[in-house]
Amino acid sequence: MIFFGVLIGIIIIGATIYLAFDKKSSFHLKLAALGALAVMFLTVIICLVIVLSDNRVPIDESVLIVGAPIEVKETNDNLLTLIFSIFFLLALFVMITVLVFREHKKNK
Repeated sequence: MIFFGVLIGIIIIGATIYLAFDKKSSFHLKLAALGALAVMFLTVIICLVIVLSDNRVPIDESVLIVGAPIEVKETNDNLLTLIFSIFFLLALFVMITVLVFREHKKNK
């Protein structure tokens, strides 16, 4: 089920990037596509921060003990992964934006 959601998300991001790079798209449509990409990348960054900064141990529901405290992991080594992921997504967005504006200027 998660694979299906990820596949639909990738298709939507691909369609938005296509609209941003299409020669037939107006400048306003390109700006709207870049705005949508910015919101998508911001959403992915927020989800990465939430997922990678969570240091709780998943609860095993098969041995559920009422009133048992939530266990916490001792180490959380995801900070470097989180920083590199954020920089990669920001660099990807900047690269797409520069290429779209360069293509628009060339076709104008």
